[in-house]
Amino acid sequence: MGYTVREIANRIEEWADPSWAESYDNCGLLIGHEDQQVDTVVTALDVTEGAVDYALSVGAQMIVSHHPVIFHPLKRIVDNGREGARLLKIIEGRLAVCAAHTSMDAALGGTNDIAAEKLGLLSVRPLVPVPEEDGVGMGRIGNLPKSMTVTEFAELVKRGFDIDHVRLISRNPKELVVSVALCTGRGMSFFAEAVKQRADVYLTGDVTYHEAEEAVVGGVSIVDAGHFATELPIAEAMAGYLQQQDEELKVYPYTQAEDPFRVI
Repeated sequence: MGYTVREIANRIEEWADPSWAESYDNCGLLIGHEDQQVDTVVTALDVTEGAVDYALSVGAQMIVSHHPVIFHPLKRIVDNGREGARLLKIIEGRLAVCAAHTSMDAALGGTNDIAAEKLGLLSVRPLVPVPEEDGVGMGRIGNLPKSMTVTEFAELVKRGFDIDHVRLISRNPKELVVSVALCTGRGMSFFAEAVKQRADVYLTGDVTYHEAEEAVVGGVSIVDAGHFATELPIAEAMAGYLQQQDEELKVYPYTQAEDPFRVI
């Protein structure tokens, strides 16, 4: 069975409703002809040059990404800069692009639920719930199966996300923690809510110096596992979701993406 671009976008939006997205965001179908036929889809965290080349190499007609390929207003699309050249390659390659960004962060089974599952959290609920939507909302808060030190929790994060380092912000790394709040990607805008709900430790990415200094003074530990690592699993999750819709649809997660940061 074949699908149109709009039908694939609708399937994603059935999971991650654009109305759940933050006001600044740009979710939904961003590039493409809505009635174009689709038999092959690539899912990705970012619509990088590598993801575009991969999509073209497998004969895909559509990319479904977490981060929007168009986020800020555009004044021109020309090939003498990275953004313009990438968009031209997408358009000339007849690739449609759909994004589920903060809508997928809020969604049941989305980025934040995946993170909570990787940590084995119990009694998980949204940190900032969407009214009248069970289990939907930004961030998550739950409990570890047993207490552990902040340092031990940091090691749990490294194992759960298969990474070799995190940044630990803690006045007392030996303090015992049970209640964990989290928000994947850059989630410090929800840190105050985690404190309000008495989380023992907060997991997120992209913590700035001043945010870290405030957390230390306030006595709340933070584990910064990076924007990339905390959200990369969504590419495979979206591929699995679309594949479940129709086994004949060819869906390939772009797993060759690499974190741009290196620790040396």
